[in-house]
Amino acid sequence: MSLKWVLAGWIISLAVSSEGHAQSEIPRYAQFEIQGKEVVWKNSYPIVGSADSVRHLVVQMLKSKFFTFNVIRNEVGYNGELRHYKVDCRKYGRTYFNTPRMYYEGEWTGKFTVEVFQGSYRVTVYALYYERMEKTTGYYRTERPVKGRYFDAVTTKDNSSFRKGELANLTLMGTSLQDDFDVKNTTTIR
Repeated sequence: MSLKWVLAGWIISLAVSSEGHAQSEIPRYAQFEIQGKEVVWKNSYPIVGSADSVRHLVVQMLKSKFFTFNVIRNEVGYNGELRHYKVDCRKYGRTYFNTPRMYYEGEWTGKFTVEVFQGSYRVTVYALYYERMEKTTGYYRTERPVKGRYFDAVTTKDNSSFRKGELANLTLMGTSLQDDFDVKNTTTIR
């Protein structure tokens, strides 16, 4: 009976030590990845067609989005800037009370690249910054802008992994970006 208890204790200690190690380092989550001092989101979209037909659909998608600016064509695809990007939290079942204001009311800026291939395209979003209005306390009750890097908001103090409390919000942001850069959700512009 003592051998049974020793084995049970050894198995439990092994499980606890491996669980603790697995949860402490989260360098990748929901298409987000930490690269240096930046949080990068990447997603590939399969689509039937040649590189030229995929390029045409990508151009239509980029033209139809109100948040894409300064789009420049290069040899692989397109580069551009995100401005005034907003996450539609209600679309994904989030409310004002269970979502940080950074996501619910914030506007996002950043940069993106779209690489076009035969049968697919890949979107990479990086250099994300948020801006939201915060109410100040005092007699006049004014609002002031709060700005910051997404990297600082979602990573731990040593900048090596994502915060556990931000994983649900990373999923929200990733799903929103995934839906907004999909050519299937694009209205045709002539």
